Amino acid sequence: MPYGDETEQRGRGSVDEPEESPLVGHRIELSYVGSGFSGWQRQKGKPSIQEALESVVERIWGRPIAVTGASRTDAGVHALRQAASFAAPRKLTPEELARALNYFLPDSIRVRDVKLVSPEFHARFAARAKTYEYRVWNHAVLDPFLVERVWHVPLPLAIPAMREAGDLFVGTKDFSAFATNSGRAYSSTVRTISGLALHHRGPSVRIRVTGDGFLYHMVRNIVGALMRVGRGRLSREELQEILESRDRKRAPASAPPWGLYLLRVYYVPARRNPCMGDSRTKRACSPLDQRTRSRHE
Repeated sequence: MPYGDETEQRGRGSVDEPEESPLVGHRIELSYVGSGFSGWQRQKGKPSIQEALESVVERIWGRPIAVTGASRTDAGVHALRQAASFAAPRKLTPEELARALNYFLPDSIRVRDVKLVSPEFHARFAARAKTYEYRVWNHAVLDPFLVERVWHVPLPLAIPAMREAGDLFVGTKDFSAFATNSGRAYSSTVRTISGLALHHRGPSVRIRVTGDGFLYHMVRNIVGALMRVGRGRLSREELQEILESRDRKRAPASAPPWGLYLLRVYYVPARRNPCMGDSRTKRACSPLDQRTRSRHE
């Protein structure tokens, strides 16, 4: 029997599972090419990463199951190690589930790893930090194999000036000036950037940013400002004034989405998972700390 048919039969059988079947958390690490998708989040009438995953999970389990992503990447944004989670009765081993997901998912979405976790695990709210990387191709001619994978900037860039300006963003600061207004209400616009590094090799320029949370379009807005510095159209002092002003209208335009990659999502390592049937402890799974949610909007 073909692998796909077998998985579908097992999925259909799950409809009859008793309601009291214990839920198990599933944490997925995946990579995807964002071109052709409307982003992570499900949108009516548009293809999304979340919709593709949920459709396959439903096919395997035989019922709709919500899948949550650590980062709600925008249309055209890529991911090397996005994290997602869902809770469902245990059906397949992590290895079997990874194979089943990759069997049904489009080639542009690949599951790298599956881990069993607490059913209360939430990929976005449990994240403690994320690293994004923005890729620029700084050459007169764009490599055709990099179309929609990098931002093509054909004019020369002052790399040392960009590195010096990038230091302004490191630390705990109010990033209001670098948050695109999309109607979102934030409990706080203060975020902590623990590192910003610029790597330059030949025509390749990569800007890597790690932080405890990011506002809407924050990384792309930072990159847009650094490009202005690199072109000599914005000084470090002017950039500092924009940051301190907390006024988005004073900041440069955002960099395009197709150069942005979610590189990694960081979690606190779990020494023991009491929700996975450990007979040595009777401690119940504790609810998520609600106070962390505003950090990962």
